[in-house]
Amino acid sequence: MDATDALTMSSHLKYLPHVDGIRALAVVPVVLFHLGVSGVDGGFVGVDTFFVISGYLITGILWREMDPDSATRGRFSVWDFYKRRALRILPALVLVLATVVALSALLQTSGAQEALGRQVLAATLFVSNFYFWQNEDYFAADPSSQPLLHTWSLAVEEQFYLIFPLVLLLIARWMGKRVLLVLGMLVGVSLVASIVLTPVSPSFAFYLLPTRAWELGAGALLAIWQQRRGGGTSNAWVASAGLLIVIGSVLFIDESMPFPGAVAIAPVLGATLLIGWAGGTWVGRALEIRPLRWIGGISYSLYLWHWPVIVFWRTFTGNTLDPLEILLLAAISVTLAAVSTAFIEKPFRTRQARNLSPRRVLIPATAVLIVCASVGGLWTRYHFSAVPMSTDSELIAATAEYSEAADYREQFRRGTCFFSGSEDGAFATYDKDICATPVPGQLNVLVVGDSHAAMWWRALDLEYPDAHVMQATASGCFGLLGGGGEDDCLELRDWVWNDLLPSGGIDLVVLAGRWQSETLTAVESSIDRLGDLGVRTVVFGPAVEYDGDLPILLARSVQSGADFDFDTLRVHQRDQVNAQARATAEGAGANAFIDVIDVLCSARGDCILRAPDGTPMQFDYGHLTLSGTKWVISQVAPKLDPYLEARAER
Repeated sequence: MDATDALTMSSHLKYLPHVDGIRALAVVPVVLFHLGVSGVDGGFVGVDTFFVISGYLITGILWREMDPDSATRGRFSVWDFYKRRALRILPALVLVLATVVALSALLQTSGAQEALGRQVLAATLFVSNFYFWQNEDYFAADPSSQPLLHTWSLAVEEQFYLIFPLVLLLIARWMGKRVLLVLGMLVGVSLVASIVLTPVSPSFAFYLLPTRAWELGAGALLAIWQQRRGGGTSNAWVASAGLLIVIGSVLFIDESMPFPGAVAIAPVLGATLLIGWAGGTWVGRALEIRPLRWIGGISYSLYLWHWPVIVFWRTFTGNTLDPLEILLLAAISVTLAAVSTAFIEKPFRTRQARNLSPRRVLIPATAVLIVCASVGGLWTRYHFSAVPMSTDSELIAATAEYSEAADYREQFRRGTCFFSGSEDGAFATYDKDICATPVPGQLNVLVVGDSHAAMWWRALDLEYPDAHVMQATASGCFGLLGGGGEDDCLELRDWVWNDLLPSGGIDLVVLAGRWQSETLTAVESSIDRLGDLGVRTVVFGPAVEYDGDLPILLARSVQSGADFDFDTLRVHQRDQVNAQARATAEGAGANAFIDVIDVLCSARGDCILRAPDGTPMQFDYGHLTLSGTKWVISQVAPKLDPYLEARAER
């Protein structure tokens, strides 16, 4: 993560050693969080601390050059600013991108390499946040195919600095005396947008600039306020509060909380108090100790290197990290960062480099970006693997692109009977006539739930041809009575429970989903309501989940010849939720509970990894393939037959 220390040492801004210590407080939790170290569940908030630092340092320089009351007014040059950004950001980033592409050729499957090509292209154009907004959940993404996931934050910063200097220049020229008021209003708008949109569209709020700009803006406000009052501030009590808030955010915030939203106020406030008030206090002196300053000095390279190191190590080994591996990867990351800082970053921070004209920097920089973007674009089509792939691993790798395959379309009926609950207007694509119209004289079965429900539709339809199996499903929402979700999901839910089911004609409802402990109350309410309507209920338990996409894990195992311990890669928390779901379903009077985990896994913990035709049982971390669902349904048929083979007496 960039927080430009080249600029902090320029002639325009006094070097603040305690800020390097704060950088260390930001980057270390991020690295530990990504390494899976327990106790730092909120380590990801280090990115928010970086945003504040970056906004503070860069705005401090910009405002000195723009402030109508400053002796240096009129010295600002937008091209010189972009030149400095290029010198700071690009050298280490280009090296990391080149290394990632090379390692991808050695270690990754074909599908992962295609995805990487798109990531390289996005990172080069500084639009990674848009790419991952459309393609990944930061907390749920399989790291094995996302070695550039962390570049989303660089994209946010560079987009901010593409716009912000021009906005600040306009404010300086036309409303210079009211800069804090105007900038504060803009920060407030962004903060409100973050709070409002986080529960509604969490991926948008997490990845995109409009809901993140306030964090950089907080640092900007502090920088201008300090300059307006004639210098920095110092207060040990305020700084201590900031330190406690930053540390508390790392320890007590976790990925289950809606983020950023209001939760992000804590790390942003803590970082702001630390930056603004720690100088000259015992807190500042603690932050200025040499080890912290050294880590802060390599923080940008450390942020760039640590995530690809973790990803490719896990690609090679296939297992979760043990304590020794955590120490090893941390050491490798720090070493690479130190070398990169000394030999790649620092040569571009010299006075000679800073004195180059913008043209002599920006033209070569643009050429380098074009080359990198071209490599990314070509890699999506013409990638190659240095590791020979057997037919078996090719089959497994192909399953990693299952969402583009015919089986997926047949299995889910996406765009017709299954849609994304987070897409505005998606409910309009749901075809009620095709998906959920009962047929008189037939056994009418309705599958209700999220994507983990939609995956069962086709297998049920094939296993029970005399039944009319219908589907009301949307990703990311359960469709349960009293359950929450996105607006379009709620429209589907309300139509099912207020119109379709009360109108009669439905004999059996299959409730399925990626159940969470907090959703089981809605499961119970839904079963009760169905009982009142005289509709039978079958509840499917959650499926086995893995810490990574199963096809990719299998492909790595085949390619490397390593004996992966898949039991250690299982998310065993799902077993607890499964037990809770069974108790809820049986307690509420469901006609049957289908224990999917029990079908797939033995009492010893060994789970079936492939369907009878050899394809992986799951096409990602937990969704079953069509072959997988067909096999499971064949195994549980004795429990389903009484309710699905013929019209049961009512």
